[in-house]
Amino acid sequence: MITLKKQVKWRRDKNALLICDCKRLIDLKLSFKYESFLRKLLCGLDPDALGGDEALIFSEFEKMDLLCDLKIIQLPEKDFHLAMNILDDELRKNRVRDPGFLRKKFKENIEFFIGIYLAEQLVGVICGFPREDYLLMSEIAIDFRFQRRKFGERLVKEFERIAFRNYSRIHAGALDDAIEFYKSLNYKPFLLVQFEKGIYNKNDFLDFKVLKLCDNCVELEIKDCSIEELNKLRSLYPKASLQYIFVKTKGID
Repeated sequence: MITLKKQVKWRRDKNALLICDCKRLIDLKLSFKYESFLRKLLCGLDPDALGGDEALIFSEFEKMDLLCDLKIIQLPEKDFHLAMNILDDELRKNRVRDPGFLRKKFKENIEFFIGIYLAEQLVGVICGFPREDYLLMSEIAIDFRFQRRKFGERLVKEFERIAFRNYSRIHAGALDDAIEFYKSLNYKPFLLVQFEKGIYNKNDFLDFKVLKLCDNCVELEIKDCSIEELNKLRSLYPKASLQYIFVKTKGID
């Protein structure tokens, strides 16, 4: 896959699309009709799939040295600390698993730790490990400077490709701001409610279909999945921690 170098930016002006290599101070203009092409290029594309004017523009960009490789590969040992830095920077207080725990999982399940690289720079990571009879997608983060380029979607697709070789299901716990992301990738949610033993019991969830019940948690089937609905449920169960768990099954896109 090929994309724009990190220092190459573009924006809409009144009369044209303005493209700038901010490092070398090179500027050029394109007609508005090529905006969709620029959006695709920003997210990474296969140049062999281009034709007509798009192929010509791509060739000119190549000659002007505006492009670089976009690679998605198994995370090398030497870049593990860089991946942890991205998780720290992007997840901050929402980060659940510490680097020591993830390093142990990395050594045990290295194939489920995947990085996305812009040229040689690691700009995002996804990682996971086996849990019971499914694979947990435990963390995913993209460097904030490279977000809104569908890099997260590309990481998930590669994670699925590898995961579904040996597992039939993937689970992912969604932070509040990631709910729509997983829905867009056709992951199906259930509600996980966690609480201290004795706080709630099955009778507290009669309005739901209970999928699984333990002393300190319950999994519930849900009809509506949104941050608004989640906040309503949090007000109903103030002594519990509520989170959507998203699931994808092999063979379902």
